[in-house]
Amino acid sequence: MGIMLLVTGFSFFAPEGMGRLAGVATGIYLFMVVYSPGEGPVPFTYSAEAFPLYIREYGMAFATATTWGFNFILSLTWPALEASFTTPGAFGFYAFWNFFGWAFAYFCLPETKERTLEELDTVFSVRTRDHAAYYMGMLPWYLSKYVLRRDVEPRKPLHALE
Repeated sequence: MGIMLLVTGFSFFAPEGMGRLAGVATGIYLFMVVYSPGEGPVPFTYSAEAFPLYIREYGMAFATATTWGFNFILSLTWPALEASFTTPGAFGFYAFWNFFGWAFAYFCLPETKERTLEELDTVFSVRTRDHAAYYMGMLPWYLSKYVLRRDVEPRKPLHALE
């Protein structure tokens, strides 16, 4: 998503005309292609499944309020950012926060896919510091396995689930 925001922002450096319009429209369209099925519904899905039953309604309410609150902040800050940073700078600012959010999610948010509610207690009992250290150690493993295409040993899982 951050890459698409950068494409949109840098498109404003193109000369006035169809090329600029095509670059901006493509960047925004591709941003929405990535956002809508991926990042857009995540707060609702994650909070609907991650919270225990006794606080699920409060968790869901907090997730919904947070999502709409950040939508409000985005729409409130855009005019001032565009005036201060120019249009490409404002898109770059939001792209930076997308990259920061990706890094935060990778290092600090535990994976809950295919876990039962009972297993989520174990997943969330791991300190964020330990989770981040584990996934920092996974970066060389990902590089070896997926970029260099080496045959590597499977990593020991972070959580001891039975």
